[in-house]
Amino acid sequence: MKIELLYFDDCPNWRETLDDIGAILQEHHMPLEMELVKVASDEEAVHLAFPGSPTVRVDGVDVEPDAPTTGFGLACRIYTVEDEPQGRPPKEWIAAALDAALG
Repeated sequence: MKIELLYFDDCPNWRETLDDIGAILQEHHMPLEMELVKVASDEEAVHLAFPGSPTVRVDGVDVEPDAPTTGFGLACRIYTVEDEPQGRPPKEWIAAALDAALG
């Protein structure tokens, strides 16, 4: 299983997302292994289909059920959870993506 956290330095939410992923991996009794992908330019963001920071992917699939498919670039990502904006994906989405990848 491949877990990626895509981010850019100026994002205020990526470190908390990193902590969330670590906590979820511990809860699942999985090794604390993930790939941090620092996105440094708009060109790289387009190449990586990066909808903003933080983005979490499990086996290449975004943890957001209806992840954006356009508008890639260096920006802070906003997630809508129960009609409320959030700066990072909910832990439940990350855990569900891990569970789906485990089969």
